[in-house]
Amino acid sequence: MIVVPDKFVFVHLPRCGGTFIADAIWKFFPSARQIGYHLPWTLLPSEYSQLPVLGAVRNPWEFYVSWYHHVWPRDAETPLISWVTDNGKHGFAGSTRNALNFAADNDRLDRLIELVPEEVDYNRKHIPNITKEALRKARGTGVGYFTFRFNHLFGNAKNISFCRQEALREDLINFFDRLSILSNGLSEYVLGSEKKNTAEYVHYSTYYTPELAELVKVRDRLLIEKFGYTFERSLETQSKI
Repeated sequence: MIVVPDKFVFVHLPRCGGTFIADAIWKFFPSARQIGYHLPWTLLPSEYSQLPVLGAVRNPWEFYVSWYHHVWPRDAETPLISWVTDNGKHGFAGSTRNALNFAADNDRLDRLIELVPEEVDYNRKHIPNITKEALRKARGTGVGYFTFRFNHLFGNAKNISFCRQEALREDLINFFDRLSILSNGLSEYVLGSEKKNTAEYVHYSTYYTPELAELVKVRDRLLIEKFGYTFERSLETQSKI
């Protein structure tokens, strides 16, 4: 999480363009300071709780592809990734199915709860940043991992604006403009800078079977409906049907 005093709070949901947003904030808002790394909004110090909130989101079908290619094999031995891949036994399809079903499979959820800590030091990077209690609250909800992380980080935050990863530059400029903090330099930086912290993969639709794509639609339904996402096939995928 990054806070710009007297202006807004940025809550960083992984794999949604947050590194790009954070870089812009650090560069153009010298008073910004980091309160915690992937800190949930509910743990924000009370003096910042009334500030407008900025978040980022992306198409859930693409999220799982980006997430998988970013963390595997880089984070293969971390508790979450070793759990979701069954210690490297699964590729994308099996790992994503586990991530989508994690809140609906009590036995597997119990094993994950055993692996994560009771408390998290949100000042540290590259550690399990989900607590046992947060996972216990997910039990029986039936949501996918992406929706769980979204709910966990943003909670019931009010006065919140989202940048869609698919229209990140435009949405970010509009947010800064609404707060009357958009400068020419900031606008040029947002429009002209390269993407940050990217993962290499082809069009996300090529990774899904019809059954797995439908499972995303079921488990992440709330986000899909909230932001109007659809499963879009690439020309390559269409040619194979």
